[in-house]
Amino acid sequence: MPMQTATTETSRPRTQRAAPLPSGIRLLRGYTPGLVGRLGELHGRYYAKVWGSGAPFEILITREICDFIEHYDPEEDLILSAHFKDEIIGSISMLGKNAGTDGVQLRFFIVDPEYHGLGAGSALLRGALDWCRDRGHEKVFLWTVDQLPESRHLYEKAGFAIVERHWDDRYTVPRENLKMSLTL
Repeated sequence: MPMQTATTETSRPRTQRAAPLPSGIRLLRGYTPGLVGRLGELHGRYYAKVWGSGAPFEILITREICDFIEHYDPEEDLILSAHFKDEIIGSISMLGKNAGTDGVQLRFFIVDPEYHGLGAGSALLRGALDWCRDRGHEKVFLWTVDQLPESRHLYEKAGFAIVERHWDDRYTVPRENLKMSLTL
């Protein structure tokens, strides 16, 4: 399937009033060249530092990103990336095509640690949740781990609550996984 050109996030109607973006940061919707490699790199580097993961994790997450982008449907799914100048500094995705009773799944949310604290993560999350509301989705869920307090705080601030906990080594490093859910 040919990938569509990314569009600026400000080019669409919104049901929620968005806060201004942090200075110099812009959001683009859809695939942008370099996104697959950059997301694989961001996930690989970040989780190697905080979890001690290595190549098996980076390969697995990059495969999952590739699979999502290969089957990406811009009418049903969302890829939203944050850019500073010409660099991709973060991204978030919503998997809406096969939404079940748990709702739309939030995945692949990451911001380059060099840009933490500037509002890019909040802007990405807000943009993704606005996208869900605009499409009438009533629920959103995600999986995270208990050992990522910054991420958990961001999710809880947006209204997500923990609905399930269990240990898992699916991503090559055993962690307590948290399923979080939000009713919009």
